[in-house]
Amino acid sequence: MWWGLCGWTLLGAACGVGGSAVIRRFSNTRPPTRRHGSTGPLAVGTALLFGLLAWRVGVRPELLAYSALVAVGMPLAVIDWRERRLPTALLLPAYPVHVLLLGLAALVSDDLTSFLRAVSGMVVLFSGYLAVALCARGGLGAGDVRLAGLLGLVMGWAGWPVLLTGTVLGLVFATVQGAVLILLRGASPQSAMPLGPALLAGAVTVLLMAGA
Repeated sequence: MWWGLCGWTLLGAACGVGGSAVIRRFSNTRPPTRRHGSTGPLAVGTALLFGLLAWRVGVRPELLAYSALVAVGMPLAVIDWRERRLPTALLLPAYPVHVLLLGLAALVSDDLTSFLRAVSGMVVLFSGYLAVALCARGGLGAGDVRLAGLLGLVMGWAGWPVLLTGTVLGLVFATVQGAVLILLRGASPQSAMPLGPALLAGAVTVLLMAGA
């Protein structure tokens, strides 16, 4: 077991190194520099989350999808934090990848119910965030809505209570993040806030909590 855990952690480190190249590729800041990728911290953070997921989830087919969410989520979070945007070209391809991985998980574990719930979770969360974005103009970006759909897909696999808890937790993290930015950086409540990192943190946290 420990060999597998260490191997998955190393795979996370490699994904983190690749993630740093992804950040440089999709960054709007030019010219891109090594600082934009933050290779060391990103590799360590991704490796840590991969290891925690392997420890909590174990050798189960959904581990692939959960880890893929971390692999794409880390670059998305960094870009959103720095540039207040979630690149469509990076976010949209994650949909078919996660559908495929969860479809394989359903096939291996003979669990069509979880797969259908995952797809339903994607639709529910995407629709909910889209409704909020349309009602509160400027409150949510299109990238946040797309990210919500992806998170709904992955959290939906784990169950409706997990999806609800992860969504609420993400909003709590966003509130805390906004308060910290106001206190430390002098931002105003009307300032644009990066919502992606908080939503991703809520989803990954609840998946770790529900993994055992």
